[in-house]
Amino acid sequence: MGYWNKARTAFAEDQNTQRFRYYGGRAARALPSASLNYLVEKVPVIFWLPKYNPRWLLNDALAGITIGVLLIPQSLAYAKIATIPGQHGLFSSWLPNFLYFFMGTSKDMSTGPTSLIGLLTAEIIRDIASEGFAPEAIASAVAMSMGIYCLIVGLFKLGFLLEFVSIPVLHGFISAAGIVIMLGQIPSLFGVKVGTGTAKIIHDLFAQIPDFKGPTVGVGLGGILLLVLMQKMGQRWGKKNKIIWFVALARSAIVLILFTGISYGINKNRDDDPVWELSKVKSSGIVHPAMPQPILIQKVFARSVAPFLAAAIEHLAIAKGFARKNDYVIDPAQELVYLGFANFFNSFFSSMGVGGAMSRTAVNSDTGVKSPMYGFIAGGFVILAIYELTPALYWIPKATLAAIIVTAVWHVVLPPRVFYGYWKTSLVDFIASMLAFWVTLFVSTEIGIASAVGFNLAFHILYTAFQHITHVTTVEDNNQVVEKYPIKSIPLDTQVFQPSQSVIFSNAFRLKSRCFDVVQTYNSGSVVSLELQQANRNWSVSGERRVRQLRAKVGIVDEPHQISFVVLDFAKVATIDTTALIALQDLSIDLAKYGGKDLELRFVNLNTQVRLRFERFGWVLYDSASVTTSTRGSLKANVVYTSLTEALLDRTEGSDSLEIGPTEIKEVGSEKV
Repeated sequence: MGYWNKARTAFAEDQNTQRFRYYGGRAARALPSASLNYLVEKVPVIFWLPKYNPRWLLNDALAGITIGVLLIPQSLAYAKIATIPGQHGLFSSWLPNFLYFFMGTSKDMSTGPTSLIGLLTAEIIRDIASEGFAPEAIASAVAMSMGIYCLIVGLFKLGFLLEFVSIPVLHGFISAAGIVIMLGQIPSLFGVKVGTGTAKIIHDLFAQIPDFKGPTVGVGLGGILLLVLMQKMGQRWGKKNKIIWFVALARSAIVLILFTGISYGINKNRDDDPVWELSKVKSSGIVHPAMPQPILIQKVFARSVAPFLAAAIEHLAIAKGFARKNDYVIDPAQELVYLGFANFFNSFFSSMGVGGAMSRTAVNSDTGVKSPMYGFIAGGFVILAIYELTPALYWIPKATLAAIIVTAVWHVVLPPRVFYGYWKTSLVDFIASMLAFWVTLFVSTEIGIASAVGFNLAFHILYTAFQHITHVTTVEDNNQVVEKYPIKSIPLDTQVFQPSQSVIFSNAFRLKSRCFDVVQTYNSGSVVSLELQQANRNWSVSGERRVRQLRAKVGIVDEPHQISFVVLDFAKVATIDTTALIALQDLSIDLAKYGGKDLELRFVNLNTQVRLRFERFGWVLYDSASVTTSTRGSLKANVVYTSLTEALLDRTEGSDSLEIGPTEIKEVGSEKV
């Protein structure tokens, strides 16, 4: 009996048990309201639609029509990349637009088939179609698998896993994929047969120059020439002339209509022997919904990781980029949830995978779209095409679709100067980007991205395991500084952040988000920033809601002190990479927008390697010793200090003490307790 009492007492006093009971009780009490809030957040239209301004309807209608016009040729072209019948590209395009109205958090985002998803889907189809399955059935199974992956990552907020694909790896992979896509259009552009694989295609292209078909070459190159000319016209005169602007935006549809009309006039009486190959799009309407075959899902599920990663990373990058450009906030986890729903349910309609499209999103933004309302009109336009336009789409030359693909894809191939920038900034990033590029180009997209990510992970694991550790035995001068200017705590208008490890691609954007969240939680922004937000208020309310939730969680009711100083202490940062520098650059931009032009960003304890990385990246830093009283007004940011004490004392301009802040720091030598 005594043993039982001792065991019960030990169990009751156990720290882990107490923590489990405490946090378990809190979770149980919060579960009902948290569950309801979680479900409501999956339908953002509930929050922004009541604030919708009727005057925005004209902009959204114009954007919806424009995107609908663009979706038709691009859906047909990207279905061609995926090696499925063109009508299945149209089947893939209507539902995602309707769903985005309810679930999207970006006003600019346009989703649908993309060239990259088409390429990755085509590789899976090529390997499995030999077993007797129809290409469109395989594509639907891939779409459902992508949807399942996106739902898992989005619903459980595991998006940080995507950050293991660094920006240099992504750039190398996408550039190579763009070249592979363009090479895949050789047969349609020149009317010849070529093998598979980059080296084989290049060899066959030059070997068969005498066999090029003149009419096919004329249609293909003529389409490319017209598309480029209209694009250049839009860039040069589009801002001055609305007609030229619209012609440039709708250039793909214009070329499609023009060459389809020519094709019909020439080939209408020779369907069995056309002058050039026809797309022969056929559709009697949207197919009845049916789940993809379970056996196919089993076969493609593991291989669908590559198109899932490509779609998710590309989608989030586009959404974040345009949110930053147009000053609103997206919810990355919700975007992944939407992407999961769109792909999962789209697969029931014999569709290929979908994701965010850079070109259409840019056009959407340029038309002045105000909210996701545009999706209803764009989706309706695609449905109209499925039911009413397919007889005309039958006569589209394959060379015209190839021309649209080439001109839509070549902008994703980054110039050599980008990779030279990686060479200057970080040899590891350069090697990873080259691995992704060359292996994708000559082996396969899956192995390309896997080998580059594997190299990055292996290097940083080894770097962490074998890094040099310095044994500090003496600290000079620091005690004297502390005695002269005693610091009791961090001031209320200052936030100090000290990463506990190297800042690299796997944690950079999480660090950036955490820092900015803390600043918004414990400090208010500048008055100018607040007035600007109110003057430019748009449909998005996600940013305001997030700040209210963050402050409510820590019990802040009144408006806190305005932020004036942000200090990054890099004492424990041994190395930094390109992705981290880009994330810090984004943090600097966000802080400047939030805190105003007078906010100071300061760095402490940058080691030589980290500082050189900053400078090779192009970040101008100033030593605190070189900043005098007369020059301080012009240098509001990027000052480097040798210790946190020096950085904090410098802002007080010689005062003996500082105010009590939310986070206390007591310095003993070089140790912070």
